[in-house]
Amino acid sequence: MKDLYKYIKESENDGKNGHYEDFVDEDTGEIVTLWVADPDPEEEAQKAELAKAEHDKYVKRLEAEKKLRKTLDPLEDNLWGLNQDLKDKTREYRDLQIDQEEEVGSLYAKGDEAAAEKLAQEYGEKFNNVADEIDKLKKQIRELNPKVEKLQRELLKIWDD
Repeated sequence: MKDLYKYIKESENDGKNGHYEDFVDEDTGEIVTLWVADPDPEEEAQKAELAKAEHDKYVKRLEAEKKLRKTLDPLEDNLWGLNQDLKDKTREYRDLQIDQEEEVGSLYAKGDEAAAEKLAQEYGEKFNNVADEIDKLKKQIRELNPKVEKLQRELLKIWDD
């Protein structure tokens, strides 16, 4: 078995398999000259082909994502907006409940039942209107959600191997 020093000397002598290269030693800062083996041209060509294939694959995936995002992003934005509107309407409904309890309750406490009943009717109409809007928003969200989820799954499939 050849020792490493003899192998380096043999490669050095034939002048084919490498060359001398200067390096800076990180610990001492000295310049060190070492024999470096040259890369195999066939191996380098294979690496280049693999890198190009990976790059092409990445570019195709990126283009597919861009195309899908043109459809997905507006739908996600719309869904987000609907959810925000739903939160606002739910808050509005709760605020109406609090206002009704305070106003109608105080009229009942004063003994003015006729005015309390009239105000309760007005609040009832407001509750119905807000509840209808909440139902419409929930329906829109239920219809839009599966579409967004399907596109999101497609987006994940693009990048999965």
